[in-house]
Amino acid sequence: MTDQNGAVDAAPSADKPTAAPAPDPGGAGDDCPKRQQPYRTLAVVAVSAWLAAVPVLSVLGHRHLAVIWLGLEVAVLAVIRLQRPDGTWIAARGRAFDVIFGAALAVGLFVLSYYANLPRVH
Repeated sequence: MTDQNGAVDAAPSADKPTAAPAPDPGGAGDDCPKRQQPYRTLAVVAVSAWLAAVPVLSVLGHRHLAVIWLGLEVAVLAVIRLQRPDGTWIAARGRAFDVIFGAALAVGLFVLSYYANLPRVH
């Protein structure tokens, strides 16, 4: 077998027991280092709060502002995806696809936000 640096390890002998992988004590079960998990949790909470503000603004009668708020969130997440390495929690496809799709979606929301305040048709 080879390790990450390409060095070849000797094959384990039959009389020598192999070490089992250490259990993950209280970890999230992913490859996120323990020191980064509070930031990951904080980011999810921040995005959730930002998303929760959209229907609240809409219910309070600020529909145009709610759509702009949602467009801003999508744009911010596209910029974050551009700057963050692959494998972050906001990754859906490839980095280029995520950024281009997010930017196009944000622009579409900004353009269509004008129609949020149109009167109802009876």
